[in-house]
Amino acid sequence: MIINPETIFTVGADPEMFIVNKKTGEVVSSIGIIPGEKGAPWVDPSWPDGFGIEIDNILVEYNIPPARSKDQFVSYIEFMKSYISDFVAKINPDYTILCASSRMVPEAELNNPIAQLFGCCPDFNCYTGNPNPRPKGDKTNLRSAGFHVHYGYEEPTIDQSVEMVKYFDVFLGLMSLLFDTDRKRRSLYGKAGCYRLTSYGVEYRTLSSKMAETPEMVALIYDGVCAATQAYERHIPIPNSTNVVDAINNSDVNAAKYILNTFRKSIREDLFAYAYLTKLVNLK
Repeated sequence: MIINPETIFTVGADPEMFIVNKKTGEVVSSIGIIPGEKGAPWVDPSWPDGFGIEIDNILVEYNIPPARSKDQFVSYIEFMKSYISDFVAKINPDYTILCASSRMVPEAELNNPIAQLFGCCPDFNCYTGNPNPRPKGDKTNLRSAGFHVHYGYEEPTIDQSVEMVKYFDVFLGLMSLLFDTDRKRRSLYGKAGCYRLTSYGVEYRTLSSKMAETPEMVALIYDGVCAATQAYERHIPIPNSTNVVDAINNSDVNAAKYILNTFRKSIREDLFAYAYLTKLVNLK
C-alpha cells in the first residue's frame, strides 16, 4: 500500500454531541452546563493549545488541535469525549454524552434564545458554489450534531480546497452512510458537498456526530482523509457527482456501497485508497 510520502496535511475537528439524561433518555440542553461559547471556548488550564469546549445551540461542541497522525487524531477525540462525559456527570450523575446525528428535543430545553440560533456563518455547496440555506430553529424541535473535519495543507487555494470536498464526499460522505442511518439530520445540515473555507485549507461539514461513536469509526475518518488526498494528488477520477450527491442526501446505503465498490475496481491495488475502499465494501 502506497501513501504519497510527500503529502503533508493535518486533520482537526470540532465535533458536537448531545447531553442526555440516562434515566429519561431525553436530551438536556448544554446551556448553563457547559462553559464557553462560539468564538470563546472554555479551556482547562491543564490542556495543551488547541483543545476547548463550548455550547453550540443546545449541543456541546469541542475542539482538538490539528493532528498529524491517525493515532493522534483518535486519541484527541477520545480524550475530549471522556473529559466531557466526566464533566457533565459531576454536575448530575444521570447526565451522559451521546454521539448521534439528530434528536428531538423537549420544548422546555429550547426556551433560551441561544437554542433558536443556527449557524454562526454560512457554509457552502461545493457543486453549486452557493451558500446553504440556514435552518430556522423556531420551526422545529429537531436538533442535529455534526463532526466537522478540518483539513489543513501547505499553501491552500480555493480551487484545491473546493475540489478536495468532492473527494471527501466519496471517501468520507459515502463511507459514513455505512454507519449512520439517520435520515433527519440533512433536513437541517450535512448535505453533500458542505464546506467552509479556512485560512489553512477547508472544513468539511457533511459528517455527523455519529462518526465519533467509537475509536474505530474515528480512525476510518482519518484513513478516509488519507485516501482522498492520495486519490486527488494522483488525479484519480472520482465517481459521477450526481450519483454521489443523491446517495448522500438520500442516505441511500445501497447506492453508497455500489458506488464505492465500482470505484474501487478502477484503482491500482497497491494504493492505500484501494485498500481503504476494500475495507469499506467488506464491512458487514
